[in-house]
Amino acid sequence: MFRLSRAGGNTKWVWNDYDWLVVSVESQGPIRCVLSREGQVNLYGPGGKPDRTFQIPEAGVLAETANDLGYVNRIRAVGSELLVCGQSRQVYRFDWNGKDLDSGQWVDMAGSMRQPPMSEPPDEADDQAMDTWLDDNNAIDFVDINGPSPDNLLAVGDEVWHWSGSAWRQLLAPALPTDEPLAAIKVLNAEEWVLVGHNGSLLHGNARAGFTDLSSVDDNQNFTGVEWFETPAFPGRLFLASDFGLFTYDASSKRIKPYVSGLQPELTDAHQLEAKDGVLWSFGFKDLAYFDGQTWTRVDHPDNPPIR
Repeated sequence: MFRLSRAGGNTKWVWNDYDWLVVSVESQGPIRCVLSREGQVNLYGPGGKPDRTFQIPEAGVLAETANDLGYVNRIRAVGSELLVCGQSRQVYRFDWNGKDLDSGQWVDMAGSMRQPPMSEPPDEADDQAMDTWLDDNNAIDFVDINGPSPDNLLAVGDEVWHWSGSAWRQLLAPALPTDEPLAAIKVLNAEEWVLVGHNGSLLHGNARAGFTDLSSVDDNQNFTGVEWFETPAFPGRLFLASDFGLFTYDASSKRIKPYVSGLQPELTDAHQLEAKDGVLWSFGFKDLAYFDGQTWTRVDHPDNPPIR
């Protein structure tokens, strides 16, 4: 995994040597958090101290402790909590004393919401038996988890579930005005959350009051990331990342519009977005760029040819 360091005003790439596939990164105060799809979590502090790697029990496919639940997809810091979500409605919480990482352990938070482990496929089954097995073992995928507090969370993906602090419940129509898979959550404040997903899905509201559909019939791309960004020099705007590039939602016209960054060539590879320390980052599969509120800057990745 590469990490871009901008210490002292100098920009350079730093290689972090993991022998597993990284799917998500996060920060919890000074602690950096790196998640693999097999449920390995590396937590480390400034200068690499402390440094501890955990294996989430039962998570993953090939991990020794895996329990046929599938991969995990996202790690999130919500308040003082670290959370992980994944396939088969997996949700885990990092339980520790807040001081010593060695005191920590990953615990199941999904409870009865979590799907049971997949059964073995039938031997020499006919088509009907195989179809029945597939229907019975249809893993529900969670790809993001977020909320304004640890007792008010959403897990989204193939389905949407709300955690009230004591129980999970599935959100359905009319509170959730779409049946499209959702990919990302942005919490603007306790009452305003934004959800994005397949076929131009853009929802605004909250889990308790329900959501309003802001999607447009013309927007049939898949939104994979969402971020709110503003600076003293740049008015607040909602950015959407998709397989067609970068978009914004115009509240005055209530339309989703393509965003022109001014980069040459234009930014068309946008996958994930993150705003931090007055900078908006766009992470694509091959294109990486950031915006400081005035100028977009493209960053060359050492494993990819420069985009010119």
